[in-house]
Amino acid sequence: MIHALPGMGADHRMFPAPWTTLPDFMAHDWPRHRGESSLAEVARTIIDAYSIQDGDSLIGASLGGMVACEIAKLRRLRTLILIGSATHKAEINPLLACLHPLANVAPFDWLRFSASKIPAELAQMFAGAEQSFIRAMCAAIFQWEGLGKTPVQCLRIHGRYDLVIPPPAQADLLLNAGHLPSITHTRECVAFTAAQMHAR
Repeated sequence: MIHALPGMGADHRMFPAPWTTLPDFMAHDWPRHRGESSLAEVARTIIDAYSIQDGDSLIGASLGGMVACEIAKLRRLRTLILIGSATHKAEINPLLACLHPLANVAPFDWLRFSASKIPAELAQMFAGAEQSFIRAMCAAIFQWEGLGKTPVQCLRIHGRYDLVIPPPAQADLLLNAGHLPSITHTRECVAFTAAQMHAR
């Protein structure tokens, strides 16, 4: 099974067609927030909610990639692919590290209302996101210890113009994209993923 996890404030729509052409592919939504305050806690919730087993593959975009790294510590994954994501908090834009404490006082209701007025699918996703989950994850990512050493090889797809998580020194697929290549460069991402799954 191939499980795909979206970014913060997003849902399964971060993986539009042709992602669904991959065999046994399932893009997930974030489960209802029940007070999880760390990426490790969210990883355990995801494992239980979607029955992630040893031998499954994980694709994670942005926050979803960080949670996928935590799942890799608990399950022996076949493949781990990060899209516009990080393996450690140090890879995240330092400016965001300075701003993240403001998440506790940010006017989320106003932001969600404003986003709902923008005729774009991403804005609609954010408008429907859980306020408590976003606040918790804004803090959690800057307390995260990172992937560390795991048996699975971590493959990385990244946009060279990503300002949220700048490109790592070694990306397996570097695209002329920003932070959302799973949406903006879908065909390239799917082709790379399909080739990796076939190789394994």
